[in-house]
Amino acid sequence: MHAVLITFRSSATLDDLRGPFTDYAHALCDVDGLVAKTWIRDGETVGGFHIFTTRSAAEAYLGSEMVAGLTANPAFHGFEIRHYDVLDELSAITGSPSRTLVA
Repeated sequence: MHAVLITFRSSATLDDLRGPFTDYAHALCDVDGLVAKTWIRDGETVGGFHIFTTRSAAEAYLGSEMVAGLTANPAFHGFEIRHYDVLDELSAITGSPSRTLVA
């Protein structure tokens, strides 16, 4: 599997973001190859840790209209995207989603 950490900054309050982020979360359910997303926030930094079945699935998502709309939103800035290989065997021990869940 493949992991992507996406973070960005926004001065909007969590209450202001809750509705749009909820809509985005529902749309993520239809992204091919996305296994899970954990949403994160620390002050003005928001984003998520995404788990994909493959790096190519992650790249397809990052090149999608969904991400283009997110990065074009004037309320968000300072995007950082980092890719990680997932250590599947060790992650299975600690309860991380596995490929078998998405087969």
